[in-house]
Amino acid sequence: MSITCRSHVRSFSAGEVHWEEWSPPRNGGERGRPVVLVHGLSDSCRTWNRLAPALAAGRRVVALDLPGHGQSARPDAPYKVGWYAGVVAEWIRALGLDDFDLIGHSFGGSIAMCVAIERPGRVHRLALVAAGGIGSEVALPLRFAAVTGLLELAVPALMGVGTHAGMLVLGGNFNAAERRHLARVNARPGTARALSRTLRHAVDLRGQREHLMDFAHRLPEIPPLAVYWGDRDPVIPVRHAADVERYLDGVTVRRFAKAGHYPHREAVNELAPDLLRFLDEPRPAPRLRAGARAPRAAVAPPPPRPVWQPAPAAAARSWSLRSLVPLFRPASPQDDGAARATDLGSRPPPVPC
Repeated sequence: MSITCRSHVRSFSAGEVHWEEWSPPRNGGERGRPVVLVHGLSDSCRTWNRLAPALAAGRRVVALDLPGHGQSARPDAPYKVGWYAGVVAEWIRALGLDDFDLIGHSFGGSIAMCVAIERPGRVHRLALVAAGGIGSEVALPLRFAAVTGLLELAVPALMGVGTHAGMLVLGGNFNAAERRHLARVNARPGTARALSRTLRHAVDLRGQREHLMDFAHRLPEIPPLAVYWGDRDPVIPVRHAADVERYLDGVTVRRFAKAGHYPHREAVNELAPDLLRFLDEPRPAPRLRAGARAPRAAVAPPPPRPVWQPAPAAAARSWSLRSLVPLFRPASPQDDGAARATDLGSRPPPVPC
């Protein structure tokens, strides 16, 4: 079976956006809804090149490079999750997709949830792969980078070297050519600024600012939802998959024992058939479980979006050694319990979509 993959570039409000599109064979035809794929932080649309052909056997599959990533533009922009979601929604409208399935990996999961809010009734199925925005816990280096703002000072060459080293540490079954490609595009000027601003808005000392419950309470009806996770994920803990079942009833949750942060690459032979069943078979809309509640601020109407203005460089890097102490203090079981309770009730106001 021959799957065709084509690259496209087009100008949008955030500058040029690059995407790839996989199409089914002409004699097979499109039987299912289009699928939109959203990659994570410091990644590109090529992260989907093992999963996309399996999905494209009977449907149109599209995956973009987010602004600040891959071969897309790197504008001087806020890089908040809501801003990313607006760009993705603009791109989806330009492609003429009125009813589609949406899959997001890592930070792309947060964006996917926000797109579902931006495009209510248009997202038919939502799948989250090792997704951000479900709980607060996240890898320590990301918290450090978010708090210090030092990433924005990185020179392009350092970004390329860091990307290559990070891929070797995180795994993901990237081959040498794929590692070289991602290191090369991440060495483009403007990448460090985009990643630094993204982290500053998405992560703080305590972890991720966004929470699944914010999403659940802001949709009149949650689309059928599937969550996929690798048991060996070193970036976002796999226990967030269990948290989804704790909050919502009627969710499909699958874990992969030998996968890390990239189950769509490391366990694609297991994930692809399960995902196809989820996309094709009738599924109920998830329901909030009794007692599940959003952070306090999420129950109130979201505040109007402020007009973004670049922060002074000094303000972006305002921090002190004292502010880093909580990062290095060993956590106790009591701390972990308090943090998880905080997830459900007392976190500060989330960054609005």
